[in-house]
Amino acid sequence: MKKVIAGVCLMIGSFGAEAGGLDLALSNETANLQLLLNPYQFYQGGGSELAVGGFVSEQGDKLAHATLMARGYRQANGQQYSVGAGMKAIGGDVAIPATGESPETDESVGAIALGFQIGMLLASSEHNPIELAFEGFIAPSITSFSDAERYAEVGARIQVDVIPQARAYLGYRRMRFDTNDYNDVRVDRSIHIGIKLSF
Repeated sequence: MKKVIAGVCLMIGSFGAEAGGLDLALSNETANLQLLLNPYQFYQGGGSELAVGGFVSEQGDKLAHATLMARGYRQANGQQYSVGAGMKAIGGDVAIPATGESPETDESVGAIALGFQIGMLLASSEHNPIELAFEGFIAPSITSFSDAERYAEVGARIQVDVIPQARAYLGYRRMRFDTNDYNDVRVDRSIHIGIKLSF
């Protein structure tokens, strides 16, 4: 565990302190907060973004996660796109609801997932550009640990720049684990609203 923490600290230290941000997404039953280092802007030619944060839900899920994505900006047929690929480390406890005679319990889970992101600029307004973005992460059994057997996450969001330093969005996220004892443990499947601040 000490080696993992040291590795994360070194990774954070490799990013300049010139830019940062916060990303908070809330649904009726979930909250996801991320600290962003070197946050990506759509019109950048390319770069890397590191996000470190935590996810909690009313049913008792508690997860920490770190995502490192390399991103680029492309144009094709007059349309502007952002594309990204990277990895996500996630771990913590997921709640298992009571079923039949089985009482409510929880499972310790962890995974290192590979992922992608793609965004499309729907309106290229100088002041309030609108972007539609999709992302997905998957971790097979070989990169899942503790009680986890597999991890999968997909999401989509439509976002608008309110001001250059603030982006608001409406999104959907589906996140689940398969564990040693339970299949399809749903961590999240909800619509959320969020705001991303850059500083």
